[in-house]
Amino acid sequence: MTEAGGQFSGSIIEPDIYRPTQTLGAEIAGHRSARAVDFTKIYPDAPSGYENPVDYVGQLSNDGLVVSGVWSLLDMNGTFEMHREQGIAQPEEAETAKTVPASGMLF
Repeated sequence: MTEAGGQFSGSIIEPDIYRPTQTLGAEIAGHRSARAVDFTKIYPDAPSGYENPVDYVGQLSNDGLVVSGVWSLLDMNGTFEMHREQGIAQPEEAETAKTVPASGMLF
């Protein structure tokens, strides 16, 4: 995940709801202001059922490890919660802290 000036982008891996034994990679891009987060997720080379972008609006937790909120896709919507893996978070935070102030990190 990279962030500069409140804009961020990155990659995520999530379960494939149509093929339960598989995962999907997706790209996200959006912005953060204080703890408010707003982003869009797209699936490169989208398999069937994943062609449309998904919009997310949420809040970053006080510890910076969880983002939760609501998602919307066409006429559907629901809630979400994303967790940063703590084993990965520490090295990324240390590296990111060199270029982005601590208050500017997403998760």
